Amino acid sequence: MQLQVAQPTVDNTSPVTATSAFDPPVARVGQRIFYRVNVDATESSIQWPAVIDAPAALEFGAKASGQITEMQAARFRPLASFLYEVTPRAAGHFTVTNFSVDVAGARVEVPSASLEVAAQDTSTPAARRLRVELSQTNIFVGQAFHARVILPAGPNNGIDALREIEIRGEGLMVDKTASRQSIESVNLDGQLRLAFATEMTITPIAAGPLEFSAQGFTASRELSAPLSNRGPANLAAGLPKYIFLVSDPVNLQVRPLPVEDQPPGFTGAIGRFYADPPHLSTNHLRLGEPAQLRLTFHAEGELSRFVPPAAPLARDWEVIADPPPATSFTLVPLTDDLTATPAIPFSYFDPDLERYVDLTIPPVPVTVIGQGLPLEMAAQGDAGKAEATLKLGAPAPAPGATLSGLKPLQLRGWFVGWQLAPLAGFIALWQWDRRRRFLEAHPEIVRRARARRALRRTKRQLQAAIEAEDATAFVQFAAQAMTIAAAPHFPANPRALVCADVLAQLDHTAQNGQSADTVRQVFAAADSGYAAAPQTQPAWLALRPGVERVLQKLEERL
Repeated sequence: MQLQVAQPTVDNTSPVTATSAFDPPVARVGQRIFYRVNVDATESSIQWPAVIDAPAALEFGAKASGQITEMQAARFRPLASFLYEVTPRAAGHFTVTNFSVDVAGARVEVPSASLEVAAQDTSTPAARRLRVELSQTNIFVGQAFHARVILPAGPNNGIDALREIEIRGEGLMVDKTASRQSIESVNLDGQLRLAFATEMTITPIAAGPLEFSAQGFTASRELSAPLSNRGPANLAAGLPKYIFLVSDPVNLQVRPLPVEDQPPGFTGAIGRFYADPPHLSTNHLRLGEPAQLRLTFHAEGELSRFVPPAAPLARDWEVIADPPPATSFTLVPLTDDLTATPAIPFSYFDPDLERYVDLTIPPVPVTVIGQGLPLEMAAQGDAGKAEATLKLGAPAPAPGATLSGLKPLQLRGWFVGWQLAPLAGFIALWQWDRRRRFLEAHPEIVRRARARRALRRTKRQLQAAIEAEDATAFVQFAAQAMTIAAAPHFPANPRALVCADVLAQLDHTAQNGQSADTVRQVFAAADSGYAAAPQTQPAWLALRPGVERVLQKLEERL
């Protein structure tokens, strides 16, 4: 039904505001007070400065921060609070000037706050803070202990609830689902005072000296069940006042568990445990049929983080651990000559004795019946094979495969290279595909490479025509070589180029010099075969030096 009730909306459109103040605003020299800044926005959206500009006489400590959701005019509004512990070192009037912070990309101004410090030991009220009481201070890794976060009653003995309680420190795991709240009289500095107390279970997960503190928000009448009231509670009246409070640091010495004498079956259980005799569903079993073995454990304390023993490895039993939190096993006998269930190793560490205690589950007497079952059971399969008569077969017609040695393949030198062959092939394929994509993006590289190969072939044919003193073949191959060298610049097929196209690829000086005349003479001689009347062949072989110079210039541009 709670899910069906319309919940108030979250107000994220109103302008963000900030407040700041000293708590208390009047102090004496050396008194520990707080400087508190509240911003009605989420803590993650605020970029808080690393250093606050404050008078030198005010000694600022480490920063603490927290967040809560408050109810304002039928809407939820986030509230982030930043807290510094301040110790004034001199008397006078001090002011922390206003400054601005970035909140979700917008600048929000934090107003100034003033503090009056008196030199005399005046009766200034002490700053309200949380208290932390530990059940133990010298424990082992993994040993759970209780921490009580205490909020003493305020003025007029008014009780405030405490919300959003957090334990700040490294190497600790807090079980928030097992917290207990109460209103009771506690001994604070030798005096009985009414207070709101929250007991939490904490487990250290790191060894060495640990330091942590508690923090939370006062919430007036916003009490949450279950709550134990052990005193006359005078709840604070009026609307809830969400004030961010912190406690002094608490030191904890955590020792590691000994590893040299750790017995089998240790699952991390620390404390003092007891086990009832194991209960088997039946003591008369049939071969292959399961039975359930139930275990019951007791502890001097809590069993919230108790880990049951693991299933043992037994040759003649199949042992299956039931899903947690059940502490039971399913046992299946594999032979019919069993007289007891397997022992289940289990041990725990006693922090008072500082040693491991063996709590192995003893065997339970059983009778396994195998009559009336098929003889070809899997358990007797190997025995039947062993009783079979063995005899040698006929000699082999040819020698079998030979080996150079009995050294395994994975220990031979070439095996590593064989394993790396797929990787090398993948790298080669990746490089080939990379080169292919590059050439697709730059087709001019392919055209120039093809032109250089074709030009080398044509120059060999041109040299053969010169050696054979074949003038007609010489001019034909010379013109073909020139068109091949000029074709990639257009781009075009070499057969589609004419004399003017080749001349366009020469520099300005060559276009007006002897190289241009050589090109014209070569193309004129190559085209003479298409004339209607036969023409006399001049000394075309004499154009060889000019042709080589032209081809050299064209090849340099490829």
